[in-house]
Amino acid sequence: MTSRYRIVSLKFYHWITQSVITLRNGLPHGCYLCQEQTPHFRHRLCDTCREDLIFPQQLCSGCAKSISATVKWCGQCQQSEPYFILVSGGYYQTPIKQLLSDFKYRQQMSLARELAHFLARRIYKLIDQDIIDMPQAIQPVPLHWQRQAKRGFNQAQLIAYELSHYLNIPVIDNIKRHRSTQSQAELDAKQRQHNLDNAFQLRKPITYDSIALVDDVYTTGATMHEISETILQQQTIEIQHWVVARTVISE
Repeated sequence: MTSRYRIVSLKFYHWITQSVITLRNGLPHGCYLCQEQTPHFRHRLCDTCREDLIFPQQLCSGCAKSISATVKWCGQCQQSEPYFILVSGGYYQTPIKQLLSDFKYRQQMSLARELAHFLARRIYKLIDQDIIDMPQAIQPVPLHWQRQAKRGFNQAQLIAYELSHYLNIPVIDNIKRHRSTQSQAELDAKQRQHNLDNAFQLRKPITYDSIALVDDVYTTGATMHEISETILQQQTIEIQHWVVARTVISE
């Protein structure tokens, strides 16, 4: 009787859920950029605007410089191979720049799904090209609790959760930012070198052999490198660096 009741309850729950989705999908849900109707209410961009996001065909997996051949490294990175693979959806330029800025500073948190979708395109492409392997888990770059309380959310964490759905791998929370630091964007290159010293700590050992650190924007890579070094001081695992966008590189 109990088993039958559970089956009926699950069917009813499924029916209610699908009915709510169908009802919500029938209401207006415009594209964030052009206001045209999107295929699904959870999509913040229409198919046309998704395709219009600047997606370089091939990026170096060391510095994210645009390259013409389907290879892992650019010429410079071939001469001195980076320790960490860098995967970037594209460059920090419009319209990705606008989406990231509104997401982060105008509390447009629903854009996390679109930003994760953009990054997931690059990840799957590199996996199909046998350039990278899928890691076993995702670790978002943490914010200090004071900054997170002020902003109301951690942008890297929201992107990581959405990315987890696209890639079917778990999100972990093993890194703590225990020292508040000045924003890297406010500092010059020399100041950035030591701004993050001892800013992070490992809450507990990571139980996976490979992970990806996830953040929104990559500039010098100082934050991800500091986190990676913090982890590798205590255990040996493979670490990739994943970002939605990398600041534009001067040729």
